Amino acid sequence: SNVSHLPSKITAIDRQKQYPGILHESGGKLFCTACNIVVEHKRKSSIDKHFATAKHNMRCAEKQAGRQTTTQITMTQAVASRSIASSERIKICLDWLATCTAVNIPLSKSDHPVLRKFLKEKVVNGGAIPGSHPEKYLGDVYLQEKETLKTNLTKKPVAVICDETPDVEGKCRGQMCTEHSNCTTRESSLSMLYS
Repeated sequence: SNVSHLPSKITAIDRQKQYPGILHESGGKLFCTACNIVVEHKRKSSIDKHFATAKHNMRCAEKQAGRQTTTQITMTQAVASRSIASSERIKICLDWLATCTAVNIPLSKSDHPVLRKFLKEKVVNGGAIPGSHPEKYLGDVYLQEKETLKTNLTKKPVAVICDETPDVEGKCRGQMCTEHSNCTTRESSLSMLYS
């Protein structure tokens, strides 16, 4: 007969609850937190044997002495947490560029030491904001602004007034008025929209 002597319903999470702070679960696997290795979670005797080893006792003593140990997680969880962090960094970069272009702040100001320090210390993911070379994100911001303009201007009369006198940075400004809204100033993105 092919009868298993292993408990069929016990999971790594169940064992983690039995040994809080000593064992942790990640991706369906049970890890010894002190030793940072995978432990068989179906047999309690396997866990007890691991706890009796000299290596485990030495690692527990190191942990109690205050030495910092890392906690292992599965590759799936590591990739998932990285992709979340990556998407958050991309979002802050896009938001920063959209804000700077909307209020006519030159992107080179992102490299100013005082502003760079503020972004790193006070803004979540502020260190990810690019300096004066944001080419990687500028195209996405432009496309997003273009779609916003198209949506806002659909079936509305538009007057475009261009002053071809460049500002300090050599950029011409455009002024756009719709019948039911106030005039808004848009920097060069307007001229790129119609080119």
